[in-house]
Amino acid sequence: MTALHVIALGLLGLHLYVRTLPPTPDPIPAPESAETAWWGLWPITYLPMWAVATGVIAVIASIFSYWLIELRRPQNNAKQTPDAARSIQSVLWVLSIVLFAAFFLFPIVHTRWGDAFILTKGIAFPDPTLRLTRSWQAPLDVALHSEVWLWFHEPFGWKDAMPVYRLLSPLAGALYLLAALALSRHPLLAPAWLPYGLLTTLGLMQLFFGYVENYSFAAAGVLAYLWLGLGVISGRQPLWLAATVLAVTHATHPSTIVLAPSLLYLGWLSVQRGWRNRATRNKTIGAVVLQIALPMMLVGGATFAFMEASGHGVAALLSTDRPGGGDARWFVPLFETTTRWEHYTMASWPHIRDWLNNQLLVAPIVLPSLVVAGVAWIQREKKIRRLRDWRVESGDSTVVRSLPISQSPNLQSPVSSLQSLRFLLIAAAFHLLFTFVWNPDYGGQRDWDLFSLAALPTTVLLALLLPNVLRGRALWGGVAPLIILQAWHTIAWIYQNTLPWQWPD
Repeated sequence: MTALHVIALGLLGLHLYVRTLPPTPDPIPAPESAETAWWGLWPITYLPMWAVATGVIAVIASIFSYWLIELRRPQNNAKQTPDAARSIQSVLWVLSIVLFAAFFLFPIVHTRWGDAFILTKGIAFPDPTLRLTRSWQAPLDVALHSEVWLWFHEPFGWKDAMPVYRLLSPLAGALYLLAALALSRHPLLAPAWLPYGLLTTLGLMQLFFGYVENYSFAAAGVLAYLWLGLGVISGRQPLWLAATVLAVTHATHPSTIVLAPSLLYLGWLSVQRGWRNRATRNKTIGAVVLQIALPMMLVGGATFAFMEASGHGVAALLSTDRPGGGDARWFVPLFETTTRWEHYTMASWPHIRDWLNNQLLVAPIVLPSLVVAGVAWIQREKKIRRLRDWRVESGDSTVVRSLPISQSPNLQSPVSSLQSLRFLLIAAAFHLLFTFVWNPDYGGQRDWDLFSLAALPTTVLLALLLPNVLRGRALWGGVAPLIILQAWHTIAWIYQNTLPWQWPD
C-alpha cells in the first residue's frame, strides 16, 4: 500500500516537473504550437494554477488522511454489507448519468493529431464521388458516421461531419459506461467503486467527448467483451455471445483482432469443462469451435459483403486501404527508417519514449500499480506455498491451497479466479505488445488513440489483483490517491482539447 502512495507522489511530482519545462519542437509540428517531448504529461500545462493546486492538495490530502486515520484506529477489514454495496451501485449510476451529460456539454473542439481533419471534411465533401463513405481501417465506424451525416446534414445544415461525432461518440460513451457498471458488479472485481473508478478516469474517456476518430465504439466493444469473457469463465455468459461482441468490435476497428488469443483461451476452457463430462465429450470440441467460428464468419462475411456492395470492396482493401497506412509497413523497423511514415527504430529511445508517453497519457497509474500488485501477489502466493509444504511435511491435517488469489473474500471459486487472471493476462499482453511493435504512421503522439484501447485489459487486470493484495481500509487508502490523480490528469487533457481552435483552411 505504501508503494501505491509512492507511485501517486512520483507521478504528481512528474506532472509538476513538466510544468517547468520549456516547450520543444514536435517531430511532426502541430499548427497551433510546439509540443514537449514528454507529451504524455503535457496537458497539465494547460490547467490554470488554481486547478493545479486543487489536484495537488487532493492527492496529498487523501494520502495524509489515510495515515492519520490508520494511526488512530486499527485496520478494519470487515466485509461490505449488501446494503452498502447497493448504495455504492446507486452512486455509480448517478455518476454515469453525470458523465453522460458531460460528454455532450463539454465537446472537444479540435484534435491535434490523426485523421480527424480528413474524417470531418471527407465525409461531408461537396463532390459525392470523392466523399469518404467507407474505409477498411474502420468499416462499420466510418459507414455509420457517413450514413448519419447523409440522413441529417440537410435538415440541420451540417457543413461538415463534426456534429455527427458530437452525437455518436457520447452514445458510444454510454455503452462504455454500461459495460463499466456491469464489470463493477462482477464478484471478482469487488468493491464496485474500484473497477468503475479506474475505468472512468482513463485518458481514453476523451474518445466520448465528441472525439473525431474511429475508436469510440471500439473502446465500448472491447470493454463489453472483457465483461462477457469474465462471465464465460464464471458460467454466467455463453461463449458465443462473447465471440459475437468481439467479432462486431473487429468490424468496428480491425486492430482489436489482437484480442483473438484471449477468445481462444475462453474456447480452451470451454473444451476442458465439456471434456470432463463423458456424455458430451465427443460433441464438446465441435460445439466450442462453432460458437467461436460461426459469429466470426457471419460478422466477417457480412462486413465483406457490405463493403463490396458499397463499391469499396477487396480491391480497396488491397490498395488504398491496405493495412499499414501510407507505406504499408505494419511494424516499427528494427534497424533503420526508410519512409517518411517511419519515425524511429524498435530499440531506439524515441520509440521507447513515445511508448511511455502513451502510457502516461492514457493510463498513468495503471502499469506502475500493476507491477506493484503483481509483485505483492507473487510474494503472497509463495508464502502460501511454503506454509502448505511445511504443514504437509509436519503432518498437519490443515489444507492450504496453492492457488492464485485463493484467499480473496471476493471470490466464489479459486479455479475461476485463476482462469480470469490468465484471460486478462493474455488480453493485456497481446494488446500491449501491439502498441509496442505496430508502426504509428503519424507518430506516437498522433496515434495515441489507436493504442489507447490497450489500457482496458490492463486496467481490468489491475482491478482483479488489487483486492487480493489489499483489504478494507488499506485498499481504499492505497487506491483513492491514484484514482484522484488519474482523474485530475484526464480532466486536464479534456480541458486542453475544449479550448478554442480553428481548423486550417
